[in-house]
Amino acid sequence: MRALIIDDEEYVRLIVEQALREEGCDVHTVSGGQQGLDRLSVSSFDCVITDLRMPGIDGRAVLRWVKEHQPDVDVLMLTGHGEVKDAVDAIKNGAWDFLVKDIPFDAAAIKSALTKLKTVRALRQENLAARHGGFARDIIVEGPSPAWQKLSAQIAHVASSNAPVLVEGETGSGKEVVARLLHALSRRADGPFIAVNSGAVSRELLESELFGYEKGAFTGAVAAKAGLIAAAEDGTLFLDEVGEMPGPMQVSLLRFLDRSEYRPVGSTRTLQADVRVVGATNQDLQELVLQGRFRDDLLYRINTVTLRVPPLRERKEDLPKLVECLLQTARIPRQHKRTLSPKAMQCLAGYSWPGNIRELRNVIERIMLMGSGSKEPVGSEEVLEVLPKISAYAKIGDPAQFSLDDIERMHIQRVMDNSGGNKTQAAKTLQIDYKTLLTKLKKYGLVQ
Repeated sequence: MRALIIDDEEYVRLIVEQALREEGCDVHTVSGGQQGLDRLSVSSFDCVITDLRMPGIDGRAVLRWVKEHQPDVDVLMLTGHGEVKDAVDAIKNGAWDFLVKDIPFDAAAIKSALTKLKTVRALRQENLAARHGGFARDIIVEGPSPAWQKLSAQIAHVASSNAPVLVEGETGSGKEVVARLLHALSRRADGPFIAVNSGAVSRELLESELFGYEKGAFTGAVAAKAGLIAAAEDGTLFLDEVGEMPGPMQVSLLRFLDRSEYRPVGSTRTLQADVRVVGATNQDLQELVLQGRFRDDLLYRINTVTLRVPPLRERKEDLPKLVECLLQTARIPRQHKRTLSPKAMQCLAGYSWPGNIRELRNVIERIMLMGSGSKEPVGSEEVLEVLPKISAYAKIGDPAQFSLDDIERMHIQRVMDNSGGNKTQAAKTLQIDYKTLLTKLKKYGLVQ
C-alpha cells in the first residue's frame, strides 16, 4: 500500500511513517497541504493521512481535492481533542476515518486503522475483479452508440498486447477510463495501475517520481526511493498529458520504451522493469512535432496503437444510459430514486457538452443536490437551471441583455471548446496568462 503523510509536525510524521513502514507500506511524507497536493498530482497513492489543522491549505482542503480528483484514495484525518467535531464533519464529507493525536501519540492506533483499511480495500478489489465484465458500467463510459462500440472493439482487440498505446481525446471524454479498461482486460489486471500527470510538474520532480532516486541525489534526498516505474512492475503506467512532457524527459521515456531500462536520479545503475505504458493527450502530437515541442521518434514509439475517444457530442445515443448510471452514483443518502423526464433528456441532448462526460457528471450531481427531497422525475426546468448559458451564446443578439460576467463566461467557454480543452492554447487566444485563465475557470465554474 502506498501512503502519503501530510502533517506540519515532524514528530507526528516520523511516528506515523515508522508505524506504516512496519506494516509494509511504501510511505511518502510532506510537511504541508500544498506540498501534499503537489505530490498527489504526480503520484498514485492508496491512502492519505493528513493533519486536520495546518497553516495554509489544511486537511479539509486536501480532502476536498482528493474526493474531486482521486475518489478512490482513502483519507484518514489526524486531529487534536478539541477538533473531534470537525473530524466527524470531515467523515461526512468523505474522509474514511479519524484518529485523535494523544500525547504520547499512539502508533498502535495507526496500525489498527491501517489493518481495517487494508481489509476494506481488499474487498473493493475483489468486487471489482468480479465485475470485470461490467467494468465499463462501473466507470460510466459505455453505451450503444456506433462510436463507443467501435472503440470498445478496439480496446478488446489490443488489451492483451504489451505494445504502448496512445489514447487521444478531448478533456473530460474519458481517456483515463479507457486506459483503466485496457489494464482491467489485460493479462496485467492483477498488477498495479499507476497514473501520472506528465504536464503538471517540473522536469526534475517528474524525473525523480518516475525513475526514483538515490540517497544524496539532491537536497532533501535523505534516503533512496523507488520510482513509479518500479511501483508499476507487472502492471500499467498511465502518462496523462504526455504532450506536455519536458524535452529531456522525453529522451528518458524513449529509452525506457525501447529497452525497458531506466536509471534512478543520481545512480550509475541501470534497472529494468516490465511495465506497459499508456499515454494520453488532448493535443495533436504531430503538430507538436512540427513545432519542435515533441520528439518524432518518441511519437512513433508511443503510438504503436492509437485509440481515439469520441467526444460526447458524437455519441448522443449513449446519453440515456450514461445519465441512468450517473443518477445512481450521484444519489444522496436517503434521497428518493429519480429519473429524467423525456423533455429533460431532450434538453441534455440539445447541449454540445464541451466538457464531455466530466461535465455531464457535474450537471447531474448539481441537479440531484438542488432537487434533494423531490420524488418527481427531473423536469426540463431543473436541467435548464443548471446547464451553462453557453447555449445562448450563438443567439446573443443584444449584448445588453447579459451581464459583463455572463459575456466573459460564455466567451471563455467558447474559446475552451474551440481549443479542445487545451488551457495553454486558450490562454494564448484570450491573450491572458495561464494563471489568470485558471482563476477565471474556477470563478465561473467552467470545465477544467
